[in-house]
Amino acid sequence: MKLKRGRQWDERVTLPPLPVDYPMDQDGPISSTQRTYLILRHAILSGLLIPGTWLRQDDISMQLSVSRTPVREAFRLLSRERLVELIPNYGVMVSSLSMEEFEEIYAVRIGIEGLAIRRSIRRLSLEKYDKLKHIYQDLKPIAQQGDLELYLHREWLFRLELYRFGSSDRFLREIQNFRERSERYLRFAYTFQEAIHDSYAMHNEILLACEQRNMELAEQLVQQALRWTLKTAGPVIAEHLRQTQK
Repeated sequence: MKLKRGRQWDERVTLPPLPVDYPMDQDGPISSTQRTYLILRHAILSGLLIPGTWLRQDDISMQLSVSRTPVREAFRLLSRERLVELIPNYGVMVSSLSMEEFEEIYAVRIGIEGLAIRRSIRRLSLEKYDKLKHIYQDLKPIAQQGDLELYLHREWLFRLELYRFGSSDRFLREIQNFRERSERYLRFAYTFQEAIHDSYAMHNEILLACEQRNMELAEQLVQQALRWTLKTAGPVIAEHLRQTQK
């Protein structure tokens, strides 16, 4: 990519606060560095700050009402996750997508989420199943409306609640971390008309496997859903990368 010296951050982008139900590693107040990092990370992973966007310390400091030091520290943390690039003499830019990262993230997710659902089914009580069923039923009108952002958010709450039954807090944070890192990629799987319907149907099969307490089938279905994203999004991402690298 050819870099343009002095390119400005898109001032039309307003950084939103973190969602109310955003998962935190700690209770109580967080530092200004951690808050800045989490807001920027969420904006990148949710697609608000797209690949190639330049980030300016002064703009971010003003929007978030923090000094430049927390912003610099947040950039450093994001760089360690390969979400931004620190480019000498130019600045900080949101990192490009890559097929390698996409495949690596989903390879890990297939493994850890398959284990998570097996553990959960071992501990799945009738009360927990009923709670899970209600969350799934609430997905139906959202799937019918075709609201992608809301659907992806609620669909993940369904899966996260399922995994929560059998996972430690540490393991659940790992699951959540890799799901968040996949955010920039999984939207490419929803570029055709029936994608949300297909996803909703797959989650119904997962729910039925839970009702039957069938660990093997549930694991296969979760992994199949993740491989569906790999298969569906892969060609679209590859074409996107070809177009952006021209």
